[in-house]
Amino acid sequence: MSDTTTQPTTETSSGGCGCGGCGCGGGEAKASNGTETLQIVAPGPSEVQVGDLDVRGLPREERHAKIFGSFGDLVPGESFILVNDHDPLPLRAKLEAVHVGELGWEYLAQGPTVWRIQITKVTCC
Repeated sequence: MSDTTTQPTTETSSGGCGCGGCGCGGGEAKASNGTETLQIVAPGPSEVQVGDLDVRGLPREERHAKIFGSFGDLVPGESFILVNDHDPLPLRAKLEAVHVGELGWEYLAQGPTVWRIQITKVTCC
């Protein structure tokens, strides 16, 4: 019967993100005990994120149909993030007229080039 002891190993990198020296500066984040720490940076409110409904590339005549369809697929309490290249006030008026009392509308970013709006289906009546 043999007695095996495992010793902790220490990996070193030449800096950066750990890929071998990309120069990103990630190797400079160290905890007080000398180990590297992870820095998490949240995206800004105008940054398009995975899962956003980005209609900027759609022809204008298709945008409202896509947005109305996405809103119609929601159940009360659910929402999506709309990304547009202008403030969609006419869209808001149409949604409010068709879905009376069901629309939640919160601006996350308001231009000048990107508008991000959280559109929520709220419980009606």
